[in-house]
Amino acid sequence: MTIDIVASMRVFAAVVDAGSFAGAADKLDLSRGMATRYVAQLEAHLGVRLLNRTTRKLSLTEAGTDYYQRATQVLAMVEEAETSVAQEASIPRGTLRVTSSQAFGVRHLGWAIAEYLQRYPGVQIDVTLNDRVVDLVEEGFDLAVRVGARIEPGLVARKLAPARMVACASPGYLKKHGAPKSPEELDKHNCLSYAYWSLQNEWQFRRKGVERKVRISGNLRGNNGDILSTAAIEGLGVILHPSFLVYEALREKKLVRILSDWKVDDLTVFAVYPNRKFLPPKVRSFIDFLTERFGPEPYWDFGSTQT
Repeated sequence: MTIDIVASMRVFAAVVDAGSFAGAADKLDLSRGMATRYVAQLEAHLGVRLLNRTTRKLSLTEAGTDYYQRATQVLAMVEEAETSVAQEASIPRGTLRVTSSQAFGVRHLGWAIAEYLQRYPGVQIDVTLNDRVVDLVEEGFDLAVRVGARIEPGLVARKLAPARMVACASPGYLKKHGAPKSPEELDKHNCLSYAYWSLQNEWQFRRKGVERKVRISGNLRGNNGDILSTAAIEGLGVILHPSFLVYEALREKKLVRILSDWKVDDLTVFAVYPNRKFLPPKVRSFIDFLTERFGPEPYWDFGSTQT
């Protein structure tokens, strides 16, 4: 017969302390029959009687007295070990492998990582910036910071902040070509498209329940938002970018919003990880830190891009 020795010790010690099976059962949230069974199994396992039982009283045998003293010492050591491990497990430590896009990583994640590591010196971060969507499990990453409308099935995602979309162009471009007054007028403009955006050749706008889908074209397409925003600042054409990428250029008047009375579906900055079960403290603390730092209203939207 296989028994749980530690559980049986706990029940036996509780019976002795309470002076009855009923008292021990109440303390441990067990039925009286289950408490009795634990002690009976322990006695059978040891091959000795630990308790003298009468209808009115329980008392320890000589062997029971010796076993009780040793059992309480063992239980104290077990409790101390469990407490120590629980405390240790709650401290963020170890190497955290993080991936993000080039644009968001350079502009925002780098500063956040530096601040996080000052707060949690027991953690080391290995960060990889890549504009493709990496396989977190296959490539061994603990966490990804991604910008998108949704996250693929099989992953857990936590929203960090909104990524509001902004249509804009340089003052020089608008002076030369004029500002479009409606989404349809974009077909007369050089629109610079992002290669990894699912709707790269179709931009969608909404206003007062009216939706407009516009096929755009231009002479520059790229898989990096910085290249496109630099080209727009230099007067090449119109871009539709998340505000976290162009907020500085907007504040410095290097870019100007267009079609500001039309809405574009926002994207979201997510923290993405493979599994929510037994999430390591290093991962949980980093996600909590990013949520606090970026959301719910991100600093890159303060005073520049919202209307």
